[in-house]
Amino acid sequence: MQADESLDDAIAVSRNFYGVLRVKEEEAGDPNRHHRTLMHGRIVHGLQFQAENKRLLPTAYFGRNSGAGRILRAARAQGPIRVGIVELGVGTLATYGRPGDSYRFYEINPEVIRLANRYFTFLTDCQAQVEHIVGDARLSLEHEPSQQFDVLILDAFSGDAIPAHLLTRKAGEIYRRHLKPEGVLAVHISNLHFDLRPVVAGLGEHLGLVSAAVFSKRNDELGTKNSLWMVLSRDADRLQFDDVDEVPLPPNNRRFLWTDHRSNLFEILR
Repeated sequence: MQADESLDDAIAVSRNFYGVLRVKEEEAGDPNRHHRTLMHGRIVHGLQFQAENKRLLPTAYFGRNSGAGRILRAARAQGPIRVGIVELGVGTLATYGRPGDSYRFYEINPEVIRLANRYFTFLTDCQAQVEHIVGDARLSLEHEPSQQFDVLILDAFSGDAIPAHLLTRKAGEIYRRHLKPEGVLAVHISNLHFDLRPVVAGLGEHLGLVSAAVFSKRNDELGTKNSLWMVLSRDADRLQFDDVDEVPLPPNNRRFLWTDHRSNLFEILR
């Protein structure tokens, strides 16, 4: 069953098989800070300022200096790009879309798509072509012909439950098939409980990709949060950024290659 109803400070609530989603209206008395937030339990899945001059800011974990923001800005400087994104949130990454670009979102929960379109405007404001693929992202990608993405973004690991099947050897091989030869895989690994650097670095090593970690600091004025991303590519030059906080990669003896038969969250507990 799914329905919208009032709950505490929420302006919308949706329940289905995947859990409870809430849209919250916050700081309504301050035009400069007034924003809406999509929550899944305690996890923020995106926020958008309501003021016209701030509505298109890339917020939360996706600011201009985040790993995803840096990669997308660099990629689009070369011309129109094709981008795949695993998990929609409120569609914040669509703010980077430009005419001629294609943004393909993979989202397992249809209610996320409905709420993102009804209560947020990132998707409708996007200048790129936007597609939604409903279902498990790995299964969808496994059965599709190569999408030839310039950038493939994984944003499924900030919650308490890690979808390990999206970080296994087989999953990585699927992602590589969908990337252009010099394409970039960007993985959002901000997480209070788990340090996913050893897993993503191990996967990159298996795939023959160079890895780098990108940390960006919170900025309340811009609506961004502390974020940690890992970016991977065959081309090391694609991973060079100015003014970035250095985050060390784990040593070789602390890199794990998960498989569909073996993954261990205990080994990456913080």
